[in-house]
Amino acid sequence: MAEKDSVQEGFGNSGRFMKNRIALLKFFIIIAPLWVSAKFYAGPYQHLMQNYFSCILYVMFWGIVIQMVFPKLKEKPLLAAVFLITCAIELLYWKNPGLFSAFDVSVFDKTLIGANYSLHKIPYYGVGAFAGYFVLKACRN
Repeated sequence: MAEKDSVQEGFGNSGRFMKNRIALLKFFIIIAPLWVSAKFYAGPYQHLMQNYFSCILYVMFWGIVIQMVFPKLKEKPLLAAVFLITCAIELLYWKNPGLFSAFDVSVFDKTLIGANYSLHKIPYYGVGAFAGYFVLKACRN
């Protein structure tokens, strides 16, 4: 009887693991196109959508991707690391503008990653990490 319970617990953990992965995949399916569409947005407040709202989604996007690859990572340290890395990139570009020019990622003549580095994006990265925490926490439960 005890052996049967331990086997069921193992399946229960596996089931919960798959449920978490499916939840992450659902959020990825929502966040990724939303981030790309924010970069391609061409309406009112275009500058704000393309440069700042997309920063919120960018941090959430990378948090979800890293959580999918490394599911045992905790939400706070993961998003803190993503936030600090994106801030470090902004600060490094501010000090040496030519440093990241080779790392720009463009799709259909629109730059998704790179080209618009600004220290003003740092608070938006923080908002993205804050919102991403709740997304990753919801995926874990």
